[in-house]
Amino acid sequence: MKLAEIVGWLDGVLEPEKFDDVSNNGIQIERTGDEVTKVAFAVDGSARSVRAAADAGAQLLVVHHGISWGGGIRRIAGGEYAVVKAALDANVALYASHLPLDANRRCGNNWEIARAIGLADVIPAFSYHGNTIGVAGVATADLESLEPLGRLGVRAGRRIGVCSGGAAEFAAAAKALGCDFLLTGEASWGDVVAAENSGAKMVLAGHYETETFGVKALAREMRADLGIACEFVGA
Repeated sequence: MKLAEIVGWLDGVLEPEKFDDVSNNGIQIERTGDEVTKVAFAVDGSARSVRAAADAGAQLLVVHHGISWGGGIRRIAGGEYAVVKAALDANVALYASHLPLDANRRCGNNWEIARAIGLADVIPAFSYHGNTIGVAGVATADLESLEPLGRLGVRAGRRIGVCSGGAAEFAAAAKALGCDFLLTGEASWGDVVAAENSGAKMVLAGHYETETFGVKALAREMRADLGIACEFVGA
């Protein structure tokens, strides 16, 4: 399959043009040649994940966290050089989707978490840079544990806000929505203090752990729609 066809499918599903995002979403590293027989998926666009994609026989790696943010890469040095060199050496293209993959109803991190933990009456929630990226809903069963999120300790009937990654800043907003908890990945100390001051509660399930859901779902949807081989290769 042509790389342009796959990128067109990704852009059509994720709609990156609708998001004000610090990530430069889309193709961040191109490759020589346009034929793709396998697509790899990972949370992070690291040198390790690029090598894992190459080892899996993939020509394209799709990630949540790419390497080009804001004004882009000013210098190809240090960590950025390691990723670019690994991609060029292996001839693996890199596609990144940050906020679009958090927010997407079909296969985004937050809607996927809501489905995985069995939330009902789910609604979009939590605005970031004008983009509504999270969700809120009601737990239909006790959430003692869910891999890879670990022990949650949330009881049935509780209203839960969900916003993956480092979204602890929304704890007070979740409380204002009537949520008993905000389920997110990690929190800065300032966010912990702010949540405490507002009486809001959080479940911190891990930044990486909460952001495996979107790339795995995206791989599943791409395989179903395009019939191309897809594999999650990790961080």
